[in-house]
Amino acid sequence: MGNNTCIFTIVSNNYLHYANTLFDSAKEFCPGADLILGLCDKKIPETYCPDAEIIEILDLTIKNIGQFIYQYTILELNTAIKPYIIEVLMNRGYDKIIYLDPDIKIYGSFQNMLSLLDHYNVLLTPHLTDLLDDDKLPNELGILQAGSYNLGYIGLRANDETRKLVKWWQEKLYKECVVDISRGLFVDQKWMDLVPSLFEGVYINRDEGWNVAYWNLNHRDITEVKENRFEVNGKPLVFFHYSGYSIDAKTLSKHQNRFMKNTKGKALVRLCEIYNQSLLSNNIAKFKEIPYFFQTFVDGTNVPDAARKVIRDADFSEIDFFKETDVQRLYKILNQISPRAKYSKVPVTKLAEAIWNSRADLQIAFPDIYNSDSTRYIEWLISTGASECGLDDIFIEPILKSFSLFRTSQEYSYYKKELSLSTKVIKKLWGYRQFCPEIVRNIIGDPVLHWVRFKLNDKKQTIIPGINLIGYMQAESGVGEAARSSLRAIKKANLSYSVMDYRVGNVSRMMESVESKYSDELPYSINLIHANADQIRIARDYLGENLSINHYNIGYWYWELPEFPEAYDFAFDCVDEIWVSTYFNLAAISEKTNKPVRRICPNVNVSINPSMTRRELGLCKDDFIFFHMSDTLSIHERKNPLGVVEAFNLAFGSQPSAMVSLLLKISNLDKQPELEDKLQRLIADEPRIHLINGYLERNTLNNIMNNIDCYISLHRSEGFGLPISEAMYLSKPVIATYWSGNTDFMTESNSLPVKYKLVELDRDIGPYSKGQQWADPCIEDAADKMVAIANNPMLQCRMGKKARETIESNYSVASSAAQLNKRIAELLASL
Repeated sequence: MGNNTCIFTIVSNNYLHYANTLFDSAKEFCPGADLILGLCDKKIPETYCPDAEIIEILDLTIKNIGQFIYQYTILELNTAIKPYIIEVLMNRGYDKIIYLDPDIKIYGSFQNMLSLLDHYNVLLTPHLTDLLDDDKLPNELGILQAGSYNLGYIGLRANDETRKLVKWWQEKLYKECVVDISRGLFVDQKWMDLVPSLFEGVYINRDEGWNVAYWNLNHRDITEVKENRFEVNGKPLVFFHYSGYSIDAKTLSKHQNRFMKNTKGKALVRLCEIYNQSLLSNNIAKFKEIPYFFQTFVDGTNVPDAARKVIRDADFSEIDFFKETDVQRLYKILNQISPRAKYSKVPVTKLAEAIWNSRADLQIAFPDIYNSDSTRYIEWLISTGASECGLDDIFIEPILKSFSLFRTSQEYSYYKKELSLSTKVIKKLWGYRQFCPEIVRNIIGDPVLHWVRFKLNDKKQTIIPGINLIGYMQAESGVGEAARSSLRAIKKANLSYSVMDYRVGNVSRMMESVESKYSDELPYSINLIHANADQIRIARDYLGENLSINHYNIGYWYWELPEFPEAYDFAFDCVDEIWVSTYFNLAAISEKTNKPVRRICPNVNVSINPSMTRRELGLCKDDFIFFHMSDTLSIHERKNPLGVVEAFNLAFGSQPSAMVSLLLKISNLDKQPELEDKLQRLIADEPRIHLINGYLERNTLNNIMNNIDCYISLHRSEGFGLPISEAMYLSKPVIATYWSGNTDFMTESNSLPVKYKLVELDRDIGPYSKGQQWADPCIEDAADKMVAIANNPMLQCRMGKKARETIESNYSVASSAAQLNKRIAELLASL
């Protein structure tokens, strides 16, 4: 080899340990090749790659390079600059150019590769050379979506044909190097599917020693023929691609569930050990913590991912992304009202629109952000979405401004036409006093406000018996089911009622079926509001005078810790009374208010129609199945699915032949990528653990609960414990932490309570403040109980029967209807 050959890779600073590991192996097996590092980042003092020349992204000749950079995520940008660097290398006179992903290590000679480039223009390696016919991931569909060829490797010979290819490739990646499976795009790889038919001299190399990785390892057996030298199906291993690899994980790659590091024999274990040592010696701990320069704009403002889509779709050729004054112009564009939202009650900015377009869960929760759902969507964005989407103040301020204008000037323009203090006008203004107090004062003045407060509160109002039920009626969540439970009780009690499907601030999927017509009116004198304390003020402000005039307001609240937070004191001013589901909640909330707090038990009802078999559900017919379900929106540290996995592994990890399995059903896992990554690694390590990620149709979910053998919850706290009670309703034995709300219905005779110790939170976790207490379940006790129930059919039967009796007796529709009816009668008599 002469210096007409180069090997290059592309990284950001946080991947330099991978690049240096690759180049260490390139020096050993390709000693004559020049080494080039494409730096998709800003060169800083910590940038260290001693064996390669560094080409910075800002040195590339790319039109409108600022817009090009900021339109892409870090993954997309690292792949988008590939053909631009290739062009630089061709212009330098290199005849043979080899690209390798940084997470590759070379184990054999490249001589055959270079010889092929004497005869061919392009060398590609396919993802698959045989069938993937098991039930693991990725499957053939996943490979098809990613592309036929793995672009972690490409070899090119410089000539007119490949220069033509590079120009074509640049044109495609200038705007379309994106992860957008719905449009058939996966960064640069899908475009390469066209290359064998569009260009001459393309060689598809099926050599089993090239580009060995998790996607083709099913068809490759590796042996170590001598120290640090390996063969694949009898051929020399040339290079191994450690895509999705982590030193700490037991699984080979986070992108699959087919292989652990030890499932393909000693040789694969050795390859992992060698790579671990290489990464450690190349300072992985140092480099992985370096922040990505282009994650912020030039003034330090965080770049929301959704902003990149807006940048990509518009013409920003006149904006210099590296000048602070120009970036301020960019912010104004991102903060402009979307043309589609011009007539919305609460105008939606272009950035807010892009966030909604990027997330299916938001599109389900707020289907019409340009009209009926605009207010709810903006309220979610202000209260929750800002931190979730990484929005700095400069993007939130205009949203707050438009929201404030809606809450003030629109009402003002309506009411300023009637400035006389008639009773009708006073009542309307009084209804708006909470969310636009300045306008009310400006119109009628403070003295009149005091008179209004006295007159309206003193006057006996006409009482209209009945309940206005307000809640997230179709939400697939615990608070949604609580509202549906109240609806069942109200119907059973034969009370007059109306139902308002209120959705503000709730991003759960809204697909539950409710047999009731909805109304925007609140005709009866009692409002029952299923919105927790942290959301009740938003509900009050949103509904305005509907709650404020002539209504007795009951908030049905859940809280999961022994102390109700002072931060929620405002909530007591929004209601006249609080209902709770458990004595645990009763004690916590009663301590903080003089207002009535009543325990009105929910009812538990699990409808199954039609019934489904284990085979139809894809469940193993012969296993004893443990089941756990939770939602990350309910704070996964509290629900503790990882504790369930730990207990299962402790119980059965030493019994690989035991006919048991653990089924985890977790919603909104995409919002907790670290938890998802941990669970995927654990699942890869234990094939008897199965994960259902996301929502299920209600009847399917109920059928799963009906087909499992035991429900397990190692929660740290529960306001009620709905899945536990639903399993008991279906005569399933339950194993659960014996603390908090679920102790109302769990006993040692109808369940298997798990021991615990109370621990103090050492940090804020979601809404739960540092210094509060919750339970730390005993994993060993849970594991013992899992073994006991799995091996004792008589115990299963006895526990299941007792569980059903408890729920039928105390948590039936009739039981909760009686409690509700009694309290409503008392209230109507006192109003």
